[in-house]
Amino acid sequence: MAITKQHHLRFGVAFYITAAVVAIGSLVLCAQADPFYAGLSFLPFSFGPLVITAALCVALRTFYAQLVLAMSSLVYAVWFSYVFAHTFYINPDPQSPIAFVFLGIYASPVLAAFWLGAILVYCLTKTKSVDERSTDESILEIREIKPS
Repeated sequence: MAITKQHHLRFGVAFYITAAVVAIGSLVLCAQADPFYAGLSFLPFSFGPLVITAALCVALRTFYAQLVLAMSSLVYAVWFSYVFAHTFYINPDPQSPIAFVFLGIYASPVLAAFWLGAILVYCLTKTKSVDERSTDESILEIREIKPS
C-alpha cells in the first residue's frame, strides 16, 4: 500500500474568492466616499450575506459545494458591480448611495438558493462517499472471511 501525503488548504478556494470579493468591494466603495472611512458604514449592509457564504465555505469542504459557493460569490460580485456602476456613474444622485444599505437584503434570496444548493450537494456527496466506503469495507471483510 502506497502512502501518499495530501496537502490540504486551511480554507477552501471559495473562501478566498469570497474574501477577495469583500476586500475589492470594500476598497472600491470606500474609495468613492469623501473621507475614505465614511464608506465603512455601508460594509455590513453590502457584504453581510457574504459572511454566511464565508462560514459555509469553511464548513462545506467538498469540491462541488466549494464550486457552488464560489459561483455564489462571483454572482454577488457581478450584482455589486452593477449596483455600484449604476449608483455612481450611470445615474449619479446625491441619494443614490442609500442603495448599498439594501444591496445585501435584495441579494439574500438568490444567495439563499446557492447556500441551500451547496448544503444539499455537500450532504449528497458525503452520503455517497460514506456508502462507497461502507461497501468497500464490507467487500474487504468478505475477502478476509473466505480462506484462499
